[in-house]
Amino acid sequence: MFALWLILACCCHCCWPAESGAAIGIVKSLAEQQSDGSYFFAYEAANGNYREEVGIVKEDSLEVSGVYRYLDDSGQKVEVSYMADQNGFVPRGFHIGARSNINKPL
Repeated sequence: MFALWLILACCCHCCWPAESGAAIGIVKSLAEQQSDGSYFFAYEAANGNYREEVGIVKEDSLEVSGVYRYLDDSGQKVEVSYMADQNGFVPRGFHIGARSNINKPL
């Protein structure tokens, strides 16, 4: 149930931008949930925004990994991959951490 709520929440944020009010259609959507609680979902919007996530139940924990992509305000493609488990959330992307060091090489 949580996975379904998460999918709907992300789709709403992705597909109905606040500034324009115009809906952006979903061109691809997949979702699957296993009896052990493991899951997979993915969607892509007509504007190129994309998200994919896999959650795997292992013993008493859930390991989640995924990727999302969107266009920033300047029209540049931003892609972030992430992993989350009992040790925390770890995002990875070219732009992460770069804002404070914008003029320094990464």
